[in-house]
Amino acid sequence: MIYAILYNPGHNRVYFETSLKLSISEFNIAAQKLSTEYENVQHQNIYGINYLTFQTSHELSESDIIIISDLSFVYALFKIESINGETYFKPIKKTKEEYVDDSISTILKYTGKTNEIFTRMMINIAFYSQSNNENIRLLDPIAGKGTTLYEGLIKGYNVYGIEIGDNVVNESYHFVKRFLETARYKFEYESMKISGPNKSFSALRHTFEIARTKEERKNKNTKIMELIAGNSLYANKYYKNNYFDIIVGDLPYGVQHGNVTNEKQSSLTRNPAELLNACLSSWFEVLKPNGIIVLAWNSNVLSRKMMEQLFEEQGLIVKNDDAYLQFEHRVDQSILRDIIVAQKRI
Repeated sequence: MIYAILYNPGHNRVYFETSLKLSISEFNIAAQKLSTEYENVQHQNIYGINYLTFQTSHELSESDIIIISDLSFVYALFKIESINGETYFKPIKKTKEEYVDDSISTILKYTGKTNEIFTRMMINIAFYSQSNNENIRLLDPIAGKGTTLYEGLIKGYNVYGIEIGDNVVNESYHFVKRFLETARYKFEYESMKISGPNKSFSALRHTFEIARTKEERKNKNTKIMELIAGNSLYANKYYKNNYFDIIVGDLPYGVQHGNVTNEKQSSLTRNPAELLNACLSSWFEVLKPNGIIVLAWNSNVLSRKMMEQLFEEQGLIVKNDDAYLQFEHRVDQSILRDIIVAQKRI
């Protein structure tokens, strides 16, 4: 069987030629979950249109179509058939259930925002690299204004974010509240201050419990979205050990991206090594055994070798199979973005 995926036009517009490499890697990681064997994954131009094509030994099952429909770059899926020497495309209906409308991820526009499709890809890499399929808890420990959280909520995950900037978190909190009210989702929310022993740290936690209908809320069939205005250094104080299935984040890498590792720090650092040296051990503690952490960073600032060393020193197993080594791509002249994927030992 031969299948063809029509690329999301937004994906190609953003990444140009690098989108093809990214798509094949994302597909190969997710396709490990397919019920049928597959081969010959490649980019093909058919009648002037770009597709990702692949072959399978059997027809795609309903569960296989759900997996493929979930990929960040998929716009349409076809089965290729040859009839009397002519090539025909048979459309296959995508199967994709969104917990909330995907507009939640695209409404906010601001300089330095991580692209939604790229974010979706990172989440997929994390999800399909681990074994849990239900009640996923996702943490973005450097959440910014929440793109990762919105994309995770669309997928029906329970999502949690930490961001050191009070104003940024406050803006995101009010945006989420307005969105849920306008779209008429059923929700409850709570804001509370939290602090460490002897006031060693302080933070503000905003928690939404969201349902799509009154019946879902009545039956407690809800999802959690949480934003913490606080230092990510204390992730292991905000949350229990072994709490999250996946951790996904976009480390500071350019003019519009920076981080602070101390609330009293006045300037932003562009070096992810400083952030990871301070926070990675805390993130490690809240990640479940066998859980996955996926981070994007600028490899012009910190080499992949050094990044891997930081992860391995924490006892994380860096995934270095071929598909995981094909994500490096240029964002601009100063930013060569890459993705590292690591797993916590069982």
